[in-house]
Amino acid sequence: MACTTWTEVISYWCDGDAGFNMKNKWFGAPPSVDEEIRTKFSDLVEKALNNELLDWEDDPDGAFALLVLLDQFPRTLFKGTAKAFAGEARALRIAKMFIGPNAKWNHKDRSFAEKQFVYLPLEHHENKESQELSVKLYEEFVEDYKGTENEWIAAACLKYAIVHKELIDQFGRYPHRNAALGRTNTTEEEEFLANIPAKYRF
Repeated sequence: MACTTWTEVISYWCDGDAGFNMKNKWFGAPPSVDEEIRTKFSDLVEKALNNELLDWEDDPDGAFALLVLLDQFPRTLFKGTAKAFAGEARALRIAKMFIGPNAKWNHKDRSFAEKQFVYLPLEHHENKESQELSVKLYEEFVEDYKGTENEWIAAACLKYAIVHKELIDQFGRYPHRNAALGRTNTTEEEEFLANIPAKYRF
């Protein structure tokens, strides 16, 4: 059955054990999870991508749910296509509602599971300043959860933030996306894509 509320989005994506979700839902999920997301959330994703659900931006929970609909679920539903990245601009704008001097809400008030997804639109942004802020936030994330059962998850998030920043520092964009977005590879990008180092295979 299709879901219709931001509570359902947050509950589906963030409830339960973070370690289990890290390995079985958030990253490298099996096809069964992809299909579950398609069944439950396709309608909401389309509305979010069409700049609907504007009233959700007036509530911190609604705004967080939009981040998931815009920045996470399209990567599952539209893998390998330009539409996988179509929600990123709105997601970045909403992420800044939790981060920075003009924030409406404090990202520190979100749960452990939620924080990493507030920061991810910065990591996904092909912009050096966003990358620097992403790494800074994930460094704080690690410090905040040092000595807890979730420390390893925070450390993994920081590791990926760093390698994303390295790519933007080197190329100014993510070469992995070029084919889906119809962008022509540079010679340097061609060489990179022909033999991608293991740490950049994501």
